[in-house]
Amino acid sequence: MAGLNANMLLILAAAPLETELLRKKIESTQILHCGSISIFTGKLQGQDVFLSHGGIGQVNMAIQLTRLLSEHKPLAVLLCGCGGSYPDSGLQIGSLALAKEEIFGDLGVATTDKFISLNQLDLPQNPQLAPIIQQSFPLNADLLSWAQKVLPDAVCGSFVSVNCCSGNTELSIELQQRCGGICENMEGAAAAQVCAEFDVPLLELRGISNPTGTRDPQQWDIIRGAEAAQLGILELLKNCPSEQK
Repeated sequence: MAGLNANMLLILAAAPLETELLRKKIESTQILHCGSISIFTGKLQGQDVFLSHGGIGQVNMAIQLTRLLSEHKPLAVLLCGCGGSYPDSGLQIGSLALAKEEIFGDLGVATTDKFISLNQLDLPQNPQLAPIIQQSFPLNADLLSWAQKVLPDAVCGSFVSVNCCSGNTELSIELQQRCGGICENMEGAAAAQVCAEFDVPLLELRGISNPTGTRDPQQWDIIRGAEAAQLGILELLKNCPSEQK
């Protein structure tokens, strides 16, 4: 990745389905590699970008984003993809959601009567030898403010990252109430932690593909959710400050 423009934005998603539209629209495309993964560089809406995929799940995302940021420091990371809406979020399939923070929703201990977050446990920690447990990560406030102006219909709130998605009503309600989340996903908190470690600003937007709490295929539309997020990215890039283009 040597020689990439330092003003580039990194467009990142978990799966190729979530960037299909963006990859079709990249101009002056070149294909490079980071580890075994192909990445795409070029221009979107006149903005220099490189586009990559972190893989589904927190571990895959953390590994690949760490590789990327170890080799290059982009102007910012724009993370996009699908997400599931929590019951009281007001989000519908095809809606856009913007993250003000990312929360590790199921990192902790489930007892018979409650859930104890990992940072609430009395675990011995030494910040000189290992990172301190952090359950939530605020996202870049300046990027979020800009995105809200460009995408006024997007709903802003806390995103919840899980390893085990809430495929039943009880778990969906429990996570929403405990975390105060509007949107559930499987990668965002890992990306937020990696970006914080590398001091790279992060913006995350997701198109809603389904409500949480159900596996009913009639209530899922991954294509529509992915498209909504990509259209949001294109709108943001079109409205980048002129000095970044």
